[in-house]
Amino acid sequence: MPGRLRPHHSSRLVSIGEPAIAPDGQRGVYLRSEVVEAEGDAPPRYRRRLFLVHLETGHERALTSGDSAGSAAWSPCGRFIAFLASPRSTATARAPAGAGSKGQPSQLHVIAADGGEAWARTSFASGVIEFVWDADGERLLLTTREDWRDESEERGSGRWVDARLHRFDGIGWLPTGPVSLWEVDRSEGGSAKRRWSFDQPPRELRLSADGQRLVYLAALDRDEADRGLSRLWSRRAGSGTAKDLLGRAGLLSSPSLSPDGRTVAFQAPADLTTIGAPLTTFVVPRRGGEARPLTHDLETAPSVAGDTRVGKGPTRPVWLGAETLLVALNREGRSHLAKLCLDGRLETLQEGDRAVVAFTAVARRALAVVETPASPGVLIVRDVDGTERQLVDPNASFIAKRPLGHHQRRTFIGPDGQELTYWRLEPRKPRRDRAMVVQVHGGPYTNYGEAFMFEFQALSAAGYTVIYGNPRGGSSFGGAFSGAIKGAYGSVDAADVLSIVDHALGEQATADAPVHLTGGSYGGFMTNWLTSHTPRFRSAVTQRSICNWLSFYGTSDIGQWFGAQEVGGTPWDDTERLWDQSPLKYVANVTTPTLVMHSEEDHRCPIEQGEQWFTALKALGKAETRLLRFPGEGHELSRAGRPDRRIERLEAMLGWFETHP
Repeated sequence: MPGRLRPHHSSRLVSIGEPAIAPDGQRGVYLRSEVVEAEGDAPPRYRRRLFLVHLETGHERALTSGDSAGSAAWSPCGRFIAFLASPRSTATARAPAGAGSKGQPSQLHVIAADGGEAWARTSFASGVIEFVWDADGERLLLTTREDWRDESEERGSGRWVDARLHRFDGIGWLPTGPVSLWEVDRSEGGSAKRRWSFDQPPRELRLSADGQRLVYLAALDRDEADRGLSRLWSRRAGSGTAKDLLGRAGLLSSPSLSPDGRTVAFQAPADLTTIGAPLTTFVVPRRGGEARPLTHDLETAPSVAGDTRVGKGPTRPVWLGAETLLVALNREGRSHLAKLCLDGRLETLQEGDRAVVAFTAVARRALAVVETPASPGVLIVRDVDGTERQLVDPNASFIAKRPLGHHQRRTFIGPDGQELTYWRLEPRKPRRDRAMVVQVHGGPYTNYGEAFMFEFQALSAAGYTVIYGNPRGGSSFGGAFSGAIKGAYGSVDAADVLSIVDHALGEQATADAPVHLTGGSYGGFMTNWLTSHTPRFRSAVTQRSICNWLSFYGTSDIGQWFGAQEVGGTPWDDTERLWDQSPLKYVANVTTPTLVMHSEEDHRCPIEQGEQWFTALKALGKAETRLLRFPGEGHELSRAGRPDRRIERLEAMLGWFETHP
C-alpha cells in the first residue's frame, strides 16, 4: 500500500552529482550522498562516496568507502582517478609517511580505476583547494594556502580585519595568507614541489592539453575580490608571468580550454558585470583579446532550483572539438543539453520537461544528472547519435512506494501584458478547504521549473496545492525579464506574484480557499514585502529573509556590491531609496500570522534581518509571530543543512500552515 510522503523521508533520498567521464568514454564516476542515521549522541550525517559506473552496461560499484570524497577527475590516460577527501574519513586511503594532518581539511588522493586502495598525496595543514592533472598523467597541479591557521579561533583572542570581504556563507571567516601552486607526483611516496604563489587566490584551474599553459580566474587585487570580481588569466605552467586575457574584471565563471589550446570559453553576463543578466557563453583567444559572446540573451548555465543535489556541478561548457561546445541551455524553467558552435549556431539536443543540473562530456558521449518534478537526480548517458540511456536511478524504488503530486505548467498574460509561467502541484488527496501554498524562489536570479523539490512534494502530500512560478527578476526568461526589478524591488515582481495567485485561484473550485505564503532569501524578502502590503494570505513563513536593505549592506557577505547594484545605492548616499524598498518600512501594516525561520550562521542574509522582522512584529502586536533559529547552519539549510535540522525546518513550516487554516 503506497504511503504518504512526510518530511522525515528526506533522509531516505539519495543525491547524486559531479559526473566525470573517462577519456575513452567507457566509464564514469559520480558522487553519491546518503544520510547515515544518528548513532549514540552523534547527530545524523551525510556519507559522500564516489561510484564507478560502466556506461555500456550500467554496472556500478563504490570506489571509496569514507564519508567525504568529491571533486573526482580522471587522469589523461584513464587509469587513475584523483579526488579530494579528508584522510580521517576516507577508509580506503593510506596516509603518506610523516603526514601531520589531523584529517580535517580535504587532501588530494589518487586511486586506480580498476580498484584497490586510494593513497593520500598531500598532508597540507590547510588542505587542498583544487587540482588538475598534468598532461602526462604522472603529476598533478594543486593549490593550497600556505601555513594558514586561524590562531584567533584557537586562542580566543581578538581578530584583526582589513578586507571588506572577510566572511562568506558556508565558510565563515575567510582565511588569509598566500595561495601557492604545487606540483605533486601521482605515485605514492612521490615528490612534491612548490611552483609559485598567486597575488590573489585563484579558482577554476584549467590546464591545456599539452600541459604548457594554465588558465584560471582570480581578482587583480583586494578591491576586486571584495566586489566579487575576477579576471581571466593565462600563465605558463612552469614559470613566467600571468597574462590578463580580457584586460578587465567581471563576474566570470566556468573557463574551458579548447583541445588545441588556442581558445578559452567562459561564462559571464553580457556586459561582464551586471548581476542577474543571462549568463552568456563567451570565447576569447588564449593569447588575449576581445571576448566574443555566442549566446547573448540565452542562459547557458542551469539555474533551475532544486533541493536534493550534491556536489559542485559541473556545468561549464565542454569542447566537443575545435569549433563546438556542449552547454546546458536554461530556458523558461527547463534545462537541456545543446551544441553551441563558434559561429553562434545553437542545436538543442533534446526537449521535454526536465532539467539537466550537471554534465560532462568527451567528443562523442555526454554524462549528465537530470531531474524532473517527479524524480530526483538520475544519471544518464547520451551518445552523439542521439541515443540516451538511464544508468542510475537511486530513488526509483522509494518514489514508487510514495506516489507524488501531479504537476501542471501554466502560462498566462498578466494585467500589464507580461507573460508569466508557474506550476501547480496538485495533491493526490486535497484538504477539505483546498488550501494553497505559494512558494517564491530565491536569488532572485534563479528560476522554478522542471526540477525536483522535495519540499513541494511534502507539502502536496499533506494535501496542499503548491503554486510556484517565476515573477519578473528571475532567470531563464531573458535579460529584460530578469532586469525588470533593478532598483525597484517590490514593484513588478510583487505584482507578478499576486497575478500568479489570482490565476491559480481562478482555476480552483473553491475561490475563497486559504492561501499561505513562503519563500527563502529573495523569496523571504518577497514574503515580508507582500505581507506588509496586503492581508490576503492566511499565514506566512519567511525564511533566511531580507527586511532592511540599509543594514544588509554592511552585514551580508555580498551586501556591499549586491545592494549597490540591485537596490540602487549605499546607505549614506541613497538612504531613502534603500529604505523605500525595505519591507521593514511597512511592517506596521502586517496582520498575517508569520513564522520567522533563520540560520544563526547565515552570512548571505544575516540573522539580524530575521531578528529585526520578528522583533518589529512582536513590538507591534498586530500579527501572531514566532522565531525559529537554527544553530550551526548557514544560508543553505534547506538544501544542505544537517539532516535532522532540515526535517525540523519542514515540519515547522507544515505545522504553521496547519495551525492557521
